[in-house]
Amino acid sequence: PMPKTTYQEVTTTGPIEWARLSEGNRDLEGYGGAYQKTEGAYTVNQVLDKEQMKKLKDSGSQKQPNQKRIMDGEMVVKFVRPHKVVKKDGGVLEQAGGEPKVTDKDGNPWTEDMGAIGNGTVAECTNLITTFTGGDGKQYARTSLVSVKVLELVEYIKENEAVGF
Repeated sequence: PMPKTTYQEVTTTGPIEWARLSEGNRDLEGYGGAYQKTEGAYTVNQVLDKEQMKKLKDSGSQKQPNQKRIMDGEMVVKFVRPHKVVKKDGGVLEQAGGEPKVTDKDGNPWTEDMGAIGNGTVAECTNLITTFTGGDGKQYARTSLVSVKVLELVEYIKENEAVGF
């Protein structure tokens, strides 16, 4: 019998970068057009310390830190959630796509007037780890961003709005 698919949620805490978490600023392309088939994806990078990285690994996630950043002594993992997941039969898997849930530290939905989420914002990122056996008999794990809870906001200010000089 095929081993069953398992689901586990894992939450990691740390500074985030390049948050693209709303429909309006999602990444439509991805590296080499990787996100085109899902009509874009929601992405965020999170800086993890050893303890948080271990927590992610222990959940079964196969996410690897960015190699270049490891050279600089930082573990940075990119979390992704597709915008639209289409099944083999052409139907849409609603629960697997769409905007991740973004909230403030009290769980209230994040709204634009709360500010734009800038690099260095400390947040909790919750991912769903789906572990399954591929057609080749190997174990795989899919890590999909579910929600982001903003703990300490560093507001992103657009450069052309910066005052000074």
